[in-house]
Amino acid sequence: MVKDQVRVRVGSREVTLTNLDKVLWPGDGFTKRDLIDYYARVSRYILPHLRDRPLSLVRYPNGISAPGFYQKNAPPGTPWWVKTVSVGSRNSQVIRYVLCNDMSTLVWMANQAVVEINPWPSRAEHLSRPDYAVFDLDPAEGAGWEDVKAVARAVKAFLDELKLASFPKVSGATGLHVYVPVKNEYNHKQVVLFVQRAAQIIKSAMPQKVTLKRPVKERYGKVYIDYLQNSPGQTIVAVYSVRARSGAPVSMPIAWDELDSVKPDGWNIRTALERIEEKGEMFEMCLYQKQKIDRLLS
Repeated sequence: MVKDQVRVRVGSREVTLTNLDKVLWPGDGFTKRDLIDYYARVSRYILPHLRDRPLSLVRYPNGISAPGFYQKNAPPGTPWWVKTVSVGSRNSQVIRYVLCNDMSTLVWMANQAVVEINPWPSRAEHLSRPDYAVFDLDPAEGAGWEDVKAVARAVKAFLDELKLASFPKVSGATGLHVYVPVKNEYNHKQVVLFVQRAAQIIKSAMPQKVTLKRPVKERYGKVYIDYLQNSPGQTIVAVYSVRARSGAPVSMPIAWDELDSVKPDGWNIRTALERIEEKGEMFEMCLYQKQKIDRLLS
């Protein structure tokens, strides 16, 4: 018998919730109930950014102090009403990805102890054509948040020169993600090339701060711009997703003029909603402001 099993109505569906008092963040006391409550309350904001995107889900059924695991295939017992999309992989296997298109699915995922939600940059109807590019700014050992902020300002200045709107969000960990919404007429290779060329120009302007080297041991003291995160099958943690780190931080959008006053893990599942209610949905324009990136591709 499953401990503490309850059935609740979420929208038009009934969702079974289990082990609600299971502590997922041992150092903080946050439980699975807290996780489910957060995702239910933030659903109106996060769902537009997840809709129709294949998801790589990171689950921590034994809490974040135990190893978690990636779930790409929809697990056995997935409710019939959870939408999925089947995608062929490089090894000729077919992966049945979950699509999170409604609050019922989001709550079901949280009950599976899905802490981190990682969507594809493309939607099911055009899987090979992303609708945003991401500059993933990751500080290596010996670098810190001040270095990330310096590089982020350089990224913004460069994108401003190209007359491209950009939208930053703190990662909820140690770094920052800069999104550039694009028209879905470019393939993954073109989006990677766009971010790579931009990163190379930024690196040449501040070689003491920026690295593009893949080996971790060669990045010491610098901020790594991970342009390959735009490759097929790669994902970035979703805006408003919780992170499996102490304090249950959340990846949150910020305004560029807030960069000096925020921290990469400054909001968590208890404070993120207050922030959204105060500032509004700051990432909404990423869904609508599509842009051309041809200048760096020619």
